[in-house]
Amino acid sequence: MSPGGHLITTALTCAGVYALTGSASLVAGVVAGGFLIDVDHVLDYVVVEGQRDLRPSAFLRYYSEQRMRRVALVLHSYELFALLAALAWVTNWVPLWGYVLGVTLHLPLDIVFNGRLLSRNLVPFYSIVYRWRLGFRAEPLLGLAIQRSAGSFWRSFFAELFPRTPIRPAASPSLGHEADRRARVAALGVTGSP
Repeated sequence: MSPGGHLITTALTCAGVYALTGSASLVAGVVAGGFLIDVDHVLDYVVVEGQRDLRPSAFLRYYSEQRMRRVALVLHSYELFALLAALAWVTNWVPLWGYVLGVTLHLPLDIVFNGRLLSRNLVPFYSIVYRWRLGFRAEPLLGLAIQRSAGSFWRSFFAELFPRTPIRPAASPSLGHEADRRARVAALGVTGSP
């Protein structure tokens, strides 16, 4: 899901949580888990990918055009979620419960919206063990990345308001899945295989 989509859904959730509980610390946790969790994209961009252009437009374009080679996303993982949910249960710390609630909103939205955009099932992707086993490499994790113009900053930020066609085209009926993938790779001049 785009940052704007997460911003809107998190804001609506925060309004509901505050109306029901009146707890600012619970709302702060929801903000962290529902929206600020995406800080790991910035970590990947700078640390894993080695990018130095820190302008928000360059960062957003990098991701919306599917340029990443590796995807660590340490905060986007079932394993961390389970650990934090257990810790929230043991400590009953309200901001941590808020974070868990925010992540409970964030991850399913990512699975649905990003899965639709990439035309693939992303349920396994959100396991950090699964990503680790595939070497955190974007191609086998997310499929063949086809770079495309992302449009303006705001169009990319609020992508759900401006839907696009899926990134991966459907397999050609005349070719098998692997042969079709190889043909697309060759056409794009991409080398190597997962």
